[in-house]
Amino acid sequence: MGHTEERRRGAEVDMSERVVLERISSRSFEHPADVAALRALKKTIGFDRLMRALAKFGMDRVFKIINESSHIRLSPQQVGSVYAIHRRVGEILDLDPLPPLYLAHDVRVNAYTAGVDAPFIVVTSGLVEGFHDEEIACVIGHEMGHILADHVLYKMVAASLGQILAALGDASPLGPLIRLTLFASLMYWSRCAELTADRCGLLAVQDLDTALRVEMKLGAGPGARIARELDLDAFMQQVREFEYGDLATMDSVWRALLEFDKTHPWPVVRASELEKWHRSGAYQRILDGHYQRRASSLIADGARGEPTDATEALAADAEDGILRALDRTFGVHLAPRIPEEALQAAIGSFVGALDAGERVVAFYDGTLSGNGERGAVLTDRRVFASDRPRHGVHYRDVALIERLGGGLVSNPGLRLEGLELRFHKRAVRDSFLEALLAACTAFRGEPPRVVE
Repeated sequence: MGHTEERRRGAEVDMSERVVLERISSRSFEHPADVAALRALKKTIGFDRLMRALAKFGMDRVFKIINESSHIRLSPQQVGSVYAIHRRVGEILDLDPLPPLYLAHDVRVNAYTAGVDAPFIVVTSGLVEGFHDEEIACVIGHEMGHILADHVLYKMVAASLGQILAALGDASPLGPLIRLTLFASLMYWSRCAELTADRCGLLAVQDLDTALRVEMKLGAGPGARIARELDLDAFMQQVREFEYGDLATMDSVWRALLEFDKTHPWPVVRASELEKWHRSGAYQRILDGHYQRRASSLIADGARGEPTDATEALAADAEDGILRALDRTFGVHLAPRIPEEALQAAIGSFVGALDAGERVVAFYDGTLSGNGERGAVLTDRRVFASDRPRHGVHYRDVALIERLGGGLVSNPGLRLEGLELRFHKRAVRDSFLEALLAACTAFRGEPPRVVE
């Protein structure tokens, strides 16, 4: 039996009985340091300007072009054994749509995720050749954790800023200042974010030893001889001695200097944090089904029933148009941070009393946060904006929709009849525009005019 066939069968056998974590939200496994560091990063002086500058530069498009032109997209026909692992991990973490997986020619052990609007994952040939199937699954689960936790944008910003500073060298007097402030904050958050993704990698394989072996191999490197002679028990003894010895007594300034430009924590620290999380019981509670789920983007209360009059018939047509438009883009991942059990009550309090028979069809994340920054709630008859939630506009009254520009920071949007809807990326805005056009057409008989 060839090596490829062994790998393919191993992936099917080893992962067939894993617990599928339906609609799991990253809130269930986020590391507290990740949450705190991201909050601090957003308050760092210059961060907002950096985001606007990179948006104008077209950072997302640059990463996509580099990837598509340099790496091989895997499929059942292209290194199918690894793609099968990727697909199974996506099923376990309930990540839909499944992000494309690419293979890069690089002897170093590495994997990363990029693409804000359409995330993709890249693994290196060094990782594929040096890791066993279960370990590859753990790494892919780690990368999917970045996607679920919305790390991708800031990871790309960190990579871009590092390249910019390296290219500038000492040419700009601002370089050292940026390194000590904004860049340092980005790198610190990046390291904290890896601890969240490590937890997702463990959830993907659901075997602590496998996840710890990944950390050990990241420290030792790949190779047949190394793999044969590595010992996990010895590594974990080193982890515990370091945790309660050198790390606890190290001066914070020295540690900051040693980690300054590192995107990932030390493997020993990562293994320690992973074992502590496993030991805390939080990991097992997730496997037992006690975890926060991503709320469904489409809110429905069962069969619509037969319409009783012309208005109901129009509402039914509007609902169908909204569902089709949003389902093509979002599936069930529209509002990943809202607990499902609180969803209906939250929407009811947000939009106020609905008309008799009026149903909430869909909503956009951010609308129920109370800060009025962005978003929309759509019913089968009206649209509500986050900044004016109780002032819904009936679709029959919408004659003009203005498309509002925006970048990665400024939030693109739509304006209609005094309501302004804001979204975190253009793809979301455009999908909502399509949904609004379908709903308005159902009530008006023709679509409203769209202007820039």
